[in-house]
Order: sequence, then C-alpha cells, then structure tokens
Amino acid sequence: MDNVFRMIGDVVGQLTSILIGVLGLGIVAALVFGDAGLGIDVIGNITNLVSDLASGGVVGLLVIAILLSLVK
Repeated sequence: MDNVFRMIGDVVGQLTSILIGVLGLGIVAALVFGDAGLGIDVIGNITNLVSDLASGGVVGLLVIAILLSLVK
C-alpha cells in the first residue's frame, strides 16, 4: 500500500514538472510572438489568478502557500 502512494506521488510530481515546463514555454512564446499560439492568454490568466488571490485575503495567502509547496 505504501508503494502505491509513493507511485502516485511520483506521477503527480512528474505531471507538475511537465505543466510548469509548458507554462514557462507559454510565457516565453507570449513574450516573443505576442500571441502564445496555444489559443490561451497565458500571461493574462496568470495576472487574473494573482489578482484574484490577492483580493481573497487570508484564503488567497493560504492558496499561494499551498501552490508554492506543491511546486517545490
């Protein structure tokens, strides 16, 4: 059972790494080409997310802390 949880943790960690790489690629593409070409506004979405979390007060601060702990 412990092995299953370890394997799930590894998969989640690998997916997180892939998503962070795609996010970075989207940001660079948006800066270089203007439109990311992915069909989404990456920088605009990040800006909206940060402003929503900032207006959330303590809950937003907790969400930021949880997201940072997942990234590290």
